[in-house]
Amino acid sequence: MTIQEVIQNNNWTSIAFEKSTAVNRLFNSGILGRAGEQAQKILDAIDYDNVQSVITVGIVNSEFEEQNLGDATDNEAGAIEPTFGEVNVKTFYGNKWWKVRTIQRDLLNASKPITLVGEKVGAYWAEQLNKIISATVSGMADITGITIGDGTANLSRQMVIDARKLKKDMGVGKLANAYMSSTTLFDILGKQEAGTITSEVISETYGMVEIVENGVRKMVQSDTPEYKLMGVTKIVVDDTMKDGVISLVEDGAFAFEQKNIKKPLMYNHNPKAGNGAGSEEWGTKALYICHPVGFSFKGVLGTDYANKSGLTLAELQGGGLYELKTDPKLAKITNLKVKIG
Repeated sequence: MTIQEVIQNNNWTSIAFEKSTAVNRLFNSGILGRAGEQAQKILDAIDYDNVQSVITVGIVNSEFEEQNLGDATDNEAGAIEPTFGEVNVKTFYGNKWWKVRTIQRDLLNASKPITLVGEKVGAYWAEQLNKIISATVSGMADITGITIGDGTANLSRQMVIDARKLKKDMGVGKLANAYMSSTTLFDILGKQEAGTITSEVISETYGMVEIVENGVRKMVQSDTPEYKLMGVTKIVVDDTMKDGVISLVEDGAFAFEQKNIKKPLMYNHNPKAGNGAGSEEWGTKALYICHPVGFSFKGVLGTDYANKSGLTLAELQGGGLYELKTDPKLAKITNLKVKIG
């Protein structure tokens, strides 16, 4: 089966890639959650002449409010609803094209060609979402209400404790992940080795992995290290992060939804390309949001976001795009700015 047949002979939907292993892994990590029905309806209402929209939707928890205690004047008890505030959310409308030769060989040997294509597309979008998340939290180090340090001091246990103190009673729970660049990680590890900072801040462990040997499954120690902050919080190393910024990210920190667009998978054959040699390409596109919960998009002054189809990683890293719209203790992102070198 050719890629042309896979794309044109099947009724692809935008949510097809969400079934892939890579995207499921991202959802299961807890960092990415659903934005909800309201966001989905707004996205579905966007037409193709307005894909650059900044939309307003209620996906941010507001400050904690004590429950109302009812009386007995009404026999029907009213449902207690969470309090939501509306925030501005920037949409992304992206696409990616590949040459046919990158997949055609694999398709010829595939017993499930549709699954193969779905997995490749899903892996691409999962990587994009991961990069957006890393770049976004990195750029948020300019938000004083959720940031500890100014980059002049080395990472310490006290800084992590101070970050938890920002969250008050919400800071006693387990953090999902700590994001940092490889430069930041190795700088800290080098300082630990030299005794400049305590060796208890970042630990290196080797977990167990399952292998099959002579048809027998068994668990062996992995030769790939895992790094943890304060012994418990998993460290995600991503060089989309700015050096010197460590982001403590909780479950549900980002909300995702996408519009079910027409032809999310595309095929193009240009017989005139290459002086008549012709060319074949296939691609994917998506209109979606990947928004930090508890924050509102404000953008950089002077930039016309109504005519931008999304935000580049460099723009996200640069900061100044979001403002906190909830109590800092409810924010699911907290940053540490540490000294490098």
